[in-house]
Amino acid sequence: MSSSVEKIKERLSIVDVISSYMQVEQSGKNFKAKCPFHNEKTPSFFISADRGTYYCFGCGEKGDIFSFVQKFEGTDFMGALKLLAERAGVTLEARPKDSNDKEKKELYYEILEEATKFFESNFDKEPKARAYLVSRGLTDNSIKDFRIGYVKDEWRSLSDYLIVKGYKIQDLEIVGLVKKSEKGTYDRFRSRIMFPISDSSGRVIAFSGRIFNKDDKEEAKYLNSPDTPLFNKSNVLFGIDKAKLAIRKRGYSIVVEGQMDLILSHQADFTNTVAVSGTAFTDSTVDQESKINNLGLIRRLSPNIIFAYDGDSAGIRAASRSAMIALSLDMQVKIAKLPEGKDPADIIKENPDEWKEIIKNSTDIITFHVDRICKNTNDIRQRGKLIRDVIFPFLVIIKSSIDKSSYISIINSKTGIPIDAIMDDFKSYEKNHIVESNTKLEKNMPTGKDEFIPRRDSLEKRLFGIIFLQDKNDIGVDKEKTFLLLKEKIGEEEFNKIYEAHLPFGDLLAQDIERLYGSNIEDMSRHLDELILNLEGEILGERLYLLRDKINQQSSSNEDFDPGPILKDIQKIGERLEIIKSNRSQ
Repeated sequence: MSSSVEKIKERLSIVDVISSYMQVEQSGKNFKAKCPFHNEKTPSFFISADRGTYYCFGCGEKGDIFSFVQKFEGTDFMGALKLLAERAGVTLEARPKDSNDKEKKELYYEILEEATKFFESNFDKEPKARAYLVSRGLTDNSIKDFRIGYVKDEWRSLSDYLIVKGYKIQDLEIVGLVKKSEKGTYDRFRSRIMFPISDSSGRVIAFSGRIFNKDDKEEAKYLNSPDTPLFNKSNVLFGIDKAKLAIRKRGYSIVVEGQMDLILSHQADFTNTVAVSGTAFTDSTVDQESKINNLGLIRRLSPNIIFAYDGDSAGIRAASRSAMIALSLDMQVKIAKLPEGKDPADIIKENPDEWKEIIKNSTDIITFHVDRICKNTNDIRQRGKLIRDVIFPFLVIIKSSIDKSSYISIINSKTGIPIDAIMDDFKSYEKNHIVESNTKLEKNMPTGKDEFIPRRDSLEKRLFGIIFLQDKNDIGVDKEKTFLLLKEKIGEEEFNKIYEAHLPFGDLLAQDIERLYGSNIEDMSRHLDELILNLEGEILGERLYLLRDKINQQSSSNEDFDPGPILKDIQKIGERLEIIKSNRSQ
C-alpha cells in the first residue's frame, strides 16, 4: 500500500489538490489561503509545494494531501486514498486480509453496498413504491441516480440475504441493519422506501427509510440508521456527495429538510442542494457542537448558504435555529420564502420555475424576520418587543460592526422605530446576552412561546369550524369519532375547554370554513387529520415549555427537589413530538 501512496504523491501536486477545493494565492515560493478548518479573515494557511505539506498558523492543522482530503471530505484514510488514487490514475494493490480497524471498516462498507443492491433489486418488484415516488414527482433517472430502493414487510429478509452471502450477524448489527431483542435479531428496516446516505466520496454509510403505506400511521415517517463506526450524524449531510462540486462552482449551497425536497431540487437543476434529514440537525438528542460540524462541512465549500425549509411556523423555527449556527460560523445566511403549508418538493413538482424565483428572491435572515414582524403587527411597541425577542438573538452573533449597523438601518426603515431607540435597546441586550460559546447558541433562540403568529388559535378555529360545518351540512366528517380522537390526543380536559370556548361562535367558524374551502369537501376531510396532528404538537410544545420552566424554578428555590418524574414526562413528550414532526415533515 505504501507504494501506492508514493505513486499518488509523485503524480499529484498538493497545490493542485488543495486549490481544487478552495482559492489559494502564491506567497513567495509557497502558497497561502484562508484556513478551511477554522474561521479567519487573514490567510494563515500555508502550503509548501516542495515539501508536499500544509500548515495553519492559526489553528495548528497540518499534514499532506491525504490528511487534507480526510479532514475536508470528512472521510477516513482509505476514503482519501481511493479518491486520490482515482484522480492520479493509480491502481491500488489488494491488501492482505487482517482484522485491524481499517479492514473492518472496509468490510462494513462492503456490507452496506450489498444492502443497497438488495434494496435496489427489491424496488423493481414493488410497483406501489415506484408509483408513490412518481406521484411525488421523481423521475426514473433520479430514482436510479440516488439509488433508491425498497425493503419488504418481513422480519429477516435483508439479514437472511446477507448471511447467505457470508456476512456475520454481529457485523450487520454493528452497521445498524439489524436489531436485537429477547427473541433474537430482526431487520431494523421493514416495509419502507430506502434512501442510501453516502459520505462525501459517494460510499454508502447509512440509510433513511420512509413509510408510504397509509396503514402505517403510528410509525415514524422516517427511520434512520443509528450512529455506527462509519456513520456519525454530525459529520454528514444527505446528498453532499452529489452537491459538493456544484456548491464550489456556484458559490453557495441550498439546505432543505427532506430527501424528496433534495432530489426534486436536483431535478430542477439546483444540484448545489443538500438535506438535513437523517443527520444531526433533525435529532433533538444531538448536541449543538455536532450541528455546528454539519454546517462546517458546507462552509468549507462555500460561506454562502440559503435555508429553504417548509413554509409553516415549524419550518421557519427550524431554519432560524440553523441560521443562528451558520451566523456563528461567519457564514452569509439567506432564507427562502416558501408559501405557508408547502415544502420545496410540492413547489418543484407543481412549477419548477416558481422554485427558481424563490431561490432567486431569498433574503437575509434579519430582513426575513423583520418583514414577518411588520406583516403581522402595526403596533410600534409590539414591533419593538418582537425586534428584541426575535431579531436581536441573531444580531448579537454577527461579528461585523458594519453589518450590524446596516441591519439596524433596515430595522429602522421597515418598522418606523427610531434608530437611536434600536441602538440603545441593542446595546443593552448585547451586554446581557454575550454568547459564551457555540454550544450555548440555542439558549438564545426564541422558543415556541415567542412565536408571534397565534398558530394554535388558527388551528383550533379551522378544526372546530370543519366540525361545526358538519352540523349544518353533511361533509362526511364523523363527529363522534373526531371528538374521541381529539380527547385521546390532547386530553379530555383540554378538549372540553377548547370546545366550550368555540361553541358560541360555531356558525361564524362554519361560515369561515365554507369561504376557505368552497366546494372542496375532500380537502376538508383530508386536512382534518393534519389539523389534529398539528394541534396536538402545539399543545405538547406548550406543556414541554411549562415543564422545563418548572424544573428551572424548582431547582433554584428547592435544594431537595427531584426532577426525575418531570424529566420522564419531558422525555415522553419529546418522543411524541419527534413522531409528529416526522409525520408532518414530508
